[in-house]
Amino acid sequence: MVYKSKHIKPKLTDYDVIVIGTGSGGGVAAHTLRSKGKSVAVIEQEKLGGECPNYGCVPTKALLQTAETLNTIKNAENFGIKVKDVSINYPAIKAWKDTAVRNTGTSEGEAAFKNDGINVIKGHAHFIDPWTLSVRGKRYTAQQFLIATGTHDVVPPIPGLEESGYIGYRQALDLEKPPKSLFIIGGGAIGCEFAHIFSSFGVKVHIAEFAERLLAREDEEVGDLVEAIFDANGTEVHTESKVVKVEKKGSQRIVSFEKLGKIHKVTVDNILLAAGKAPNTDLGLENAGVEFDRRGIKVNREMKTSSPHIFAAGDVTGGYMFTHTASYQSRIAAQNMSSSLIYMADYHAVPRCVFIEPEVAAVGATEAELKAKKVKYQVGAIPLSVVSRANTTQEDTGFVKILANKKGVLLGASIIGPRAGELIHELTLAIQWKMKASKIQYTIHAFPTWSQAVRRAANKIDCK
Repeated sequence: MVYKSKHIKPKLTDYDVIVIGTGSGGGVAAHTLRSKGKSVAVIEQEKLGGECPNYGCVPTKALLQTAETLNTIKNAENFGIKVKDVSINYPAIKAWKDTAVRNTGTSEGEAAFKNDGINVIKGHAHFIDPWTLSVRGKRYTAQQFLIATGTHDVVPPIPGLEESGYIGYRQALDLEKPPKSLFIIGGGAIGCEFAHIFSSFGVKVHIAEFAERLLAREDEEVGDLVEAIFDANGTEVHTESKVVKVEKKGSQRIVSFEKLGKIHKVTVDNILLAAGKAPNTDLGLENAGVEFDRRGIKVNREMKTSSPHIFAAGDVTGGYMFTHTASYQSRIAAQNMSSSLIYMADYHAVPRCVFIEPEVAAVGATEAELKAKKVKYQVGAIPLSVVSRANTTQEDTGFVKILANKKGVLLGASIIGPRAGELIHELTLAIQWKMKASKIQYTIHAFPTWSQAVRRAANKIDCK
């Protein structure tokens, strides 16, 4: 939809800028704009700080750290260390997760905003016209706006799901104890991370994905290896599967799913939804002349919406729904809202990480994308087992795969292995600045480190 506005811009407003949402997409810009002398207010209807520190990245990674530590202890005898009676104390695990969240400082977020001279307004924002918002019956005006309201979980229309009951990832983080069995709907990053968390804690996990493989947006080898890792750890992976019905039987749920024309049934204690997100656009955007659709608010590379004085950043714009992308967009929006020097967003080198064990990381194009665009490319790949560091840690599952054009300029990369999320940034830098693989080939990499795998994969690329 495209909306036309006949409203006249007011000469005087309450603020220079109002930011709707205090997560990575909004909070970064709010502080930046205030540092540039703008009068700023932020509006938040949930917890200050948004999704990542409260419900997403931080608490899940805290639980993933517990899972990694537990698995390290279980394998300690491989390194000559005897450990007896290994068990988990789930209330203590939950307390650790809560500590990690508190350590982000989100509980002091209001003070941080106020110390910077930013006014905090609690409630749901609704545009009355292009320069006026209503929050809990009170009106606020501004010269510019930044919308960073994020997303909410998508609940698929599965018969019996609502009646039988389910949890989202927010509820999964606050369980008093893990269920004995769990069915996860959705095989993307969130679904895979929770599958790893709960399987590490002894839960019998099923994970269903409609696509041909887990992590379907990544290269084929990535999803195939992750499925093999899950299978080895006892997680039941159901790809090319569609959940068609859920029934409740006592305290349990019977999940029926269709795979290759056949109906299968699984009985579990609980169901976790990880089937996707939808943008939070219930803001009266039509009153502000802001164009949007089911995928989110439409923005250009300056982060401007169809109303030039209204910007948007983060998950509400669709595209890459990562905290690091949201903060990147937030910085660009703040720059373009406060300066005549215009910055443009560039997404050709966005790192993508999944914090299972071993980690998954990727950046740039996949083979499928290059084939679809009919780009001629070459592949440089090595298994992690050839790297000396793997011999000292017994972590030899994984690979580094690099894609480059015929001249050797890097186009994409995938890594599965320990600390893949850290290793990917050398390749991100190279792809961002259109470097040839030779730049990595002839850069000295410390021995023995995991980064040797990146160099050795780059050695497979022919540079002209």
